[in-house]
Amino acid sequence: MTDDTAIAALLAAGQTGFSNALFTHYAELGLTPSEFVVYSFLTYWTQTHTAAPVLDDLAKQIGLPKRDVYAIISSLIQKSAIRLVTQPDAQGKSSDRYDVSPLIARVLTLAPATAKPAPDASDVFSAIEIEFGRPLSPIEQQTIGGWLNEDHYDPDLIRLALREAVLNQAYSLRYMDRILLNWERRHLTTVAQVQADEQRRNQI
Repeated sequence: MTDDTAIAALLAAGQTGFSNALFTHYAELGLTPSEFVVYSFLTYWTQTHTAAPVLDDLAKQIGLPKRDVYAIISSLIQKSAIRLVTQPDAQGKSSDRYDVSPLIARVLTLAPATAKPAPDASDVFSAIEIEFGRPLSPIEQQTIGGWLNEDHYDPDLIRLALREAVLNQAYSLRYMDRILLNWERRHLTTVAQVQADEQRRNQI
């Protein structure tokens, strides 16, 4: 295939519109990197098809196991990022499609003064997925979200707990949670405080 033919084929494939605000704020809205990838594929699909994709085909296109894609889609629905809508087709038969507008509507509600990128939160989810070597389950995503939004743990502190877990070959959020709770009981809320405490104990 010549360069001109390749370029023509690329242009013929079309393009998918996507708001840059979603790239900036998806972590702030509670989505993990894996969820954002699936959301992006669903956005592409809704712009080129009228019905929901077959799960097997979607999983193959994304490159994730079918069960993982199913879990991620369920999580996206629970997080009000997408909706499953049933509508009649041209023949009057009911068909399902995914509505991706709820996440866009949530982006629009962010106040400009507070709508800042949240790379720290995104990095936490991504770092754990990388170290665990797999996508996070919806329950794991909820646990990490609780650390960030309810317990208000410093993202750097969560990454430090992840490092401790990896060093002990304990690839478990439960193990990380015990580490974080132990630090909290000892009023160690920053990485610097944890490191200073470890240094003090090593000198004893």
